Amino acid sequence: MQLNVTKALHAPGEEFPFTCSGEVPPTMWDGAEIHFVTAVQVSGIYMAMKEDVWVRANVTARLRLTCAACLADAYHDASATMDVCFSHEPDPEDPDLFAFEGHTLQLNDAALGALWLEMPMRVLCAADCKGLCPHCGENRNQSTCTCQKELPAKHPFSALAALLNQDEEV
Repeated sequence: MQLNVTKALHAPGEEFPFTCSGEVPPTMWDGAEIHFVTAVQVSGIYMAMKEDVWVRANVTARLRLTCAACLADAYHDASATMDVCFSHEPDPEDPDLFAFEGHTLQLNDAALGALWLEMPMRVLCAADCKGLCPHCGENRNQSTCTCQKELPAKHPFSALAALLNQDEEV
């Protein structure tokens, strides 16, 4: 996604509204592949201040991820606000300062960075997702499994279970 800021560079201090969108290829986030179902939409304002350009915008996109409980497709309507500065002379010590050349800003990195900061820790396909059976791996949203659901009598926590069943005061 590119944004031409020629107007702002000729009129420092004046705000200019903009809207742009762009297709983003599948990308990795937190070890999982994310597919963008819709184009990433960016709309907001930009303003030049000396040689820098400030951009304040809302970023939205619909994403297809993997459900954390059952591994099926999960859809997430991502929305974020970005407030970033673009500079002709970026500071390598400042990761929040983006570089640009000429009169065109590349918004992809800033927009995706804003979306990643707003991503939920755990995405589910549905609020009531039952997940996979921990014993046989059956998707409990689609069918009920017939495997043994009780832990075997001899398991690593059987000694702790025996302590909980005693009637002794501690």
